[in-house]
Amino acid sequence: MSSRILRRAGPRVAPTRTRWWGGPTFMAHDLMPVPSGLVDLCEVDVDRLASLAGPPSGEWQRWIAAWIGYPGRPLPGDVALALGGDLDLTDYLPRTTSFGEMPDGTDPPKPPRLPGAAACSGGRPASGGAMTSGGAMTSGGAMTSGGAMTSGGAMTHASRRLVRPTGSARRVVSPPVARHRITPRDIEAVAGGSPGAAPLRELLRGQISKRMLMLWALLRGLENADLDDATRTCVDEALRVLGDAQRRARDAVHDLLLHPTIGTWLAGSLRRCWQGSAGPDLDRLGYVGGIAVAAALRARMPCRVPVRIIDGLVSIPTMGVVGSGATSGWGVAHVSDRRVTLRGSAGWGPAGGDGWTPARMLSSTVDGHRIALTLEDTDPFRAADTLPLPVAARCDEAAARWQRLLDGAWSVLAGDDGVRAEEAAAVLSALVPLREVPDRPGTGVTVIDALGALMVSPPTDALWLAITVVHEAAHTRLEMLSDLAPLVGPHDGSVHYAPWRPDPRPLAPLLHGAFAFAQIAAFWAGRWARDGAGSDLGAAYEFAWCRDAVSAVLPVLRDAAGLTEAGRRFVSAMGARIDVWIAADLPIAATTTAATVLRDVAVVWRLRNRRPDRDHIERWARDWAAGRPCGRPVAPSSRLVPQTEPYSPHRHARQALTSLRFAMPDRFAGLAGSAGLDPAAWPVNATLGDLLYVRGDLGRAAEEFRRELQARPGRAESFAGLALVLARRAGGLERRLYLDHPEALLALSVRIRELTGSTPDPRTLARWIAAGGPGYPDRSWRSLKTRPLPVGARR
Repeated sequence: MSSRILRRAGPRVAPTRTRWWGGPTFMAHDLMPVPSGLVDLCEVDVDRLASLAGPPSGEWQRWIAAWIGYPGRPLPGDVALALGGDLDLTDYLPRTTSFGEMPDGTDPPKPPRLPGAAACSGGRPASGGAMTSGGAMTSGGAMTSGGAMTSGGAMTHASRRLVRPTGSARRVVSPPVARHRITPRDIEAVAGGSPGAAPLRELLRGQISKRMLMLWALLRGLENADLDDATRTCVDEALRVLGDAQRRARDAVHDLLLHPTIGTWLAGSLRRCWQGSAGPDLDRLGYVGGIAVAAALRARMPCRVPVRIIDGLVSIPTMGVVGSGATSGWGVAHVSDRRVTLRGSAGWGPAGGDGWTPARMLSSTVDGHRIALTLEDTDPFRAADTLPLPVAARCDEAAARWQRLLDGAWSVLAGDDGVRAEEAAAVLSALVPLREVPDRPGTGVTVIDALGALMVSPPTDALWLAITVVHEAAHTRLEMLSDLAPLVGPHDGSVHYAPWRPDPRPLAPLLHGAFAFAQIAAFWAGRWARDGAGSDLGAAYEFAWCRDAVSAVLPVLRDAAGLTEAGRRFVSAMGARIDVWIAADLPIAATTTAATVLRDVAVVWRLRNRRPDRDHIERWARDWAAGRPCGRPVAPSSRLVPQTEPYSPHRHARQALTSLRFAMPDRFAGLAGSAGLDPAAWPVNATLGDLLYVRGDLGRAAEEFRRELQARPGRAESFAGLALVLARRAGGLERRLYLDHPEALLALSVRIRELTGSTPDPRTLARWIAAGGPGYPDRSWRSLKTRPLPVGARR
């Protein structure tokens, strides 16, 4: 994350009288009352964290539990004792752990083994040696007290140890009372998409306090843990070095603590601790030694720190990995003159630089606007449990490719609006490549544990990466804001329709998605306006779709009882922006097509996620099988039953084809021409019916959809396509059946096939029901009803 934003914003200057979120009106110098906002730990030294007593309210435990997604149950007894109290479960609400293309109902890929020798393609670095902060290797010298090595290379533990008071002898320090403050104007600025330097600075400072608070909980939990001497020495010495480095270069150490991999390490360590896992994970805890080494390098401070060797490697966050002569165990890193010398249990390795694999930087500058990201392809904690794809291995060719993509993406973003581009870049500090999969280019995700990481598989082009930067930066800013001013409070657990997802979304992810797509709408609006005459029909269509998609969920957000006061203000400001966009003068082709695709998405969503009343469908089917008129021509009630089978995270094929038709008309014409009907060239999961539909050949499209349903009965996308074609030729009751209750027609079709062995055409069914009489209510897709899931149901 950009330390430039932190520095350039200067101190926050508050008006004489304002309203801080979560409490009554105060003077500017007043402190926010508990538990209204996140405690400010930015001025607390790392090596003094463990002496802080948490507030009696248990506020700190609630923050941490929500961040790591701890379930609503009491803490393990030893954890509650270490933290000074149990978790108050009143209105407790764990936070969503990630936002992005993570299909529900599937098992996420497992993160690599720590640190994973396979993390670097082409083999691991050579053993031994020393590294400089610039990546050079030197031969080493001997270590002295504070981490001595025996002649055989083993580390002794008779060296100096920190004195840590325990139990009743501990010197307890009262918790800080200062709070991070965020004003209504700041919230509105974030919601409007351009927060400015001062609010961004406070969002980033809030993340420093968040990491410090998580570290506090981890250290308190370790005080009475059953750690061996070597691990305890590593933790103690690392804390001492971190504290000294922080006092010497506070901004540099804070910038290090904000690095995404450290957030992943902290959250994972806390989950293990709070879940009562048997025995400490020495490899995981040993990572703190590498953090201390990185802090010392940033502060240009000499030190000696025990470090953990895993698979022959020692990881130094933000710096890279260094090889060791040993395959496991402990070594000692000696930091001197901005270089590191490493010694492991097998002695010194060969001199030279072959053992050091540095972390690489990606950067780009356009018109004075700069983005800089660490390319994270070596750190063992770059992975997470909620990734849609595994992390990629290190590859020199991939690094060059990512640099080219970033140059192109930054040229687009900074060229369109340099200030907004820098504000997006300010909250991103690393790019974590996900494994390339041919049918999933540009798959991105924001993991809450690793805020600041742009996790993405290689996109097809720079424009796609630019959109991904906008999207993931939006999620990141909103989550940072939620840490300071919670936007969602206790609610009934309802899940809702979201046009950008095939599954129902709880309130917080719905708000996140709406904000992210509002920022993408702003991106396309800027590109449309930039052309003046508006020749970029692709930008006009994408702008219209994103705008209308967010507009479709605004009524739900505005009426949601689960929003806090800050959340309601955020939605109001975001909605005001959308309302202005609705009045934008766009080409009729773009707006009508966007509306058509949005209706298509809604029909598919209903087919996937809503189930009509069984008794009602059974009566319909019995009437049909007996050759009787429809005896109950009224809408069956339906309930939300999210599908349990894995779904594709892609936009469905007709939406992808429509985007292609506007963005690349020549390429689409090639696909749609007689010589272009090669399925290998189509978007993922596209069928001939989809291609014909988007091309406008509705008659042939209907024939193809019918063939697809014969081959795959009940396929939602094919049934929706056929329903959309039939709706264009129908009116009144019949049309509403196709568009507003397709799940009823599909369920009836399936049941009749079970009873009779034959599958009637949807048009015949719709006309049969409509002929039974009036009374079928109009249920527009814009008012898709949502209901709370049963307690314990999967979200």
